Amino acid sequence: MKAYRTSLCVCIIACMLNFFSISLYAEELIVCGQNVQNFFYSLDRSRTMNNGIPISNYNDVEGRTAKLNAITNALSPYKADIYAFNEVECCAEVLEILAQSMSTKTGKNYQPVTDGLSYDLNDPDNATGAIKSGFIYNTATIELVGDNVSTAVGYTYVYPNQMRMQTFKSKASGESFTLSMNHFKASTSNNIEDDINKRIANATALLSGLTGAKDNDILIMGDLNAEMDEESMQMLLRAGYEEQLLKYDIGAVYSHCWEPENELIDHVLANETMAQQVTSAKCLHIANPCSTGSKYYSYSDHDPYIVTLELKHIDVPTYSFAKATSVKDGGQYLIAAPINNELHIAKPVPSNKDYSYLYTQQVTEDDEVITLEDMTNAFTFEDAGDGKFYIKDSNGRYAYQTLKSGNTYYTTVAATTNKSTAHKYTATYQTNGTFKILSQTGYYMYGTLYNNSTPEFGMTNYSTLYSGSYLPWLYEYTTTPDGLNAIEYTQPIIPQKVLENGRIIIRLPNGKRYTIQGLELK
Repeated sequence: MKAYRTSLCVCIIACMLNFFSISLYAEELIVCGQNVQNFFYSLDRSRTMNNGIPISNYNDVEGRTAKLNAITNALSPYKADIYAFNEVECCAEVLEILAQSMSTKTGKNYQPVTDGLSYDLNDPDNATGAIKSGFIYNTATIELVGDNVSTAVGYTYVYPNQMRMQTFKSKASGESFTLSMNHFKASTSNNIEDDINKRIANATALLSGLTGAKDNDILIMGDLNAEMDEESMQMLLRAGYEEQLLKYDIGAVYSHCWEPENELIDHVLANETMAQQVTSAKCLHIANPCSTGSKYYSYSDHDPYIVTLELKHIDVPTYSFAKATSVKDGGQYLIAAPINNELHIAKPVPSNKDYSYLYTQQVTEDDEVITLEDMTNAFTFEDAGDGKFYIKDSNGRYAYQTLKSGNTYYTTVAATTNKSTAHKYTATYQTNGTFKILSQTGYYMYGTLYNNSTPEFGMTNYSTLYSGSYLPWLYEYTTTPDGLNAIEYTQPIIPQKVLENGRIIIRLPNGKRYTIQGLELK
């Protein structure tokens, strides 16, 4: 009997220790994000955006304090470990006062993530540089890993300060993740197609910049100014990111309100390993006119959204590419060559350029198979008819060459999202196992060592290659990592916004009805 009691005691203690160990390991973290609609520290209302809209709706300390209190009164009850903002002024002070106010109202210690960003207040042409994205965080639960950097490395085309990236570590679990807070081009011009193309450029730059993340568990958030069927969003889905609001929140049919219209243009997306650490995500319908019922009680045209995480170690999936002897429509290939006695694969044209030589990543192979952790450097060959192919990179851009003069082309590779501009290529297998990838221009792809130092791929029209230059091998993507399914997205046949008895409600295919705040109607 004593032995039984001793064993039972040991078992109970062991179970308790195991319980506490699991609880600590699976610590819950809360991340909250929102576009706060031009929250400025400075008080000069004479400056306007390029579209003539004033930078803020106040010009004195009282107005700024009212805006500050509206934001932190609404968001402080959630006591998030990290708050991420769009449309705050591009200066240090605005994040500092947000952190101070949030600390006062929660009893916790929030600090801003410094970014070194600023702008010229006296330059009326620099209005788009006047706002940025930024973070504040609870120092008791979170520590920083590395610096706050631009997600879109080298990118200055549209909204230069509004695509930011920071890696955060949980102090309790020791696990990290990367948060990318973004603001894509708004539909504010008279040229809808141009706005859409600029958002495609934003998405291209975002995907390129994410390759520099300090931790590969990546959460993308922000005002992306696009609904799910737009190409910029489809690019993120094709890259393996899954929309978490639509996954978890039945009421996430809108996040932005410009009376009387509302739309879901704020998003939370996670890659495969990050998605396994998200336990919930939802829009908080508390801020914009569609949610409050009045623009006078609204501090933004966007609602905030909140994500709950349980950080844990996730094995990184791997992708296998086997040496190819033929090319097929829709096949995804690594373009490789033994440059300087090392195996190198081509990277896409950098996001901040329209053309470039293709820089490389050094890789190794095992029994003619290359294994990678992502598909960033894979090129898709799409059927162009008559045995020819379009070549598309992982950012959704097609290859072509720019004309130099007459019938002479530059030897760089150009990239475009416009398929009608792209060139067509043949890919002919050679007896030595390489491929001659020949463009309609008469130029073909080769790998070489530029200036005896830089491995790269380009195009040439020489009849034969000189020593140290190589026709490429192709390695075809062959396997899907365990537990990773290809993500295909179709616009959901769900949340339908309808007018019923003078008010907007949400109706689902199963017949259930909800208020616009997500409360079920009987």
